Amino acid sequence: MKLSILEAMAPGKTLMEKFRSLRELGIEGIELTVSSTMEHVPEIRAAMKETGTQPTLTANRLGGCLIDARKEERELAVRSHILALEVAAEVGAIGVISPPVITMTMQAGRPRIPDLTPIASQSQLERDMVIALYGQIAERGAQLGTTIVVEPLNRYEQWWPCTVAEGVEICRRVNSQGCRTMADLFHMNIEETDLPAAIRQGGREFIYNVHLADSHRHLPGTGHTDFRAAFTALKEIGYDRYCGLECRVDGDPMTALRETVRFLRRTWDEA
Repeated sequence: MKLSILEAMAPGKTLMEKFRSLRELGIEGIELTVSSTMEHVPEIRAAMKETGTQPTLTANRLGGCLIDARKEERELAVRSHILALEVAAEVGAIGVISPPVITMTMQAGRPRIPDLTPIASQSQLERDMVIALYGQIAERGAQLGTTIVVEPLNRYEQWWPCTVAEGVEICRRVNSQGCRTMADLFHMNIEETDLPAAIRQGGREFIYNVHLADSHRHLPGTGHTDFRAAFTALKEIGYDRYCGLECRVDGDPMTALRETVRFLRRTWDEA
């Protein structure tokens, strides 16, 4: 089992301190967020060299929105994704994490593409736009050996995609090695009727990342998510990529994370 963690969750004030903390905790990877820029690449590489900790994913930093009615905002989102893929290539990360419509949900005032029924509904146009723009981004990702990692979220954060199956459907439509999806156990706890079945159906071909959080979005082992069943399914599909912590940490971070690492590795071994 290879563990990673969101950059903001890693203990430490500087990036180097965070990398050193992860080495001490036995967490092999880190998902870059605020440090997901070309300017940070030398610092990231220095931290990697000292600690052996591996960046796993990058994040968009320029802004934009893939389904904004304004062309310039869509183009900005494409540039942001491509830049994140270029950063990923520089530091050996899998690619850029991408919940495709969350910016429309979370940023008030963004204009949506109009409904053009009977020619095409708003939903159809937005989905087709995501597929078309992901195709452009994935082409560059494939050249770099990196991928868009489409992130399904629960319905309260993003209206589509919400399930692993919907993430796989996007990948199939984009039809590029540069576009894959992931499984987030917190969001799956809300949207999937059967977590292990969803993982098995997604399969190793399409699941390129896993996020770990318990049912209430706190550290694994503190809620009611059945991690053993999920890990059994991951083992069955031959999953050997990173499982990344993305959740709330209560109490002293080093103490809490150390216990979480023990819980996760024990549960993985028992699965």
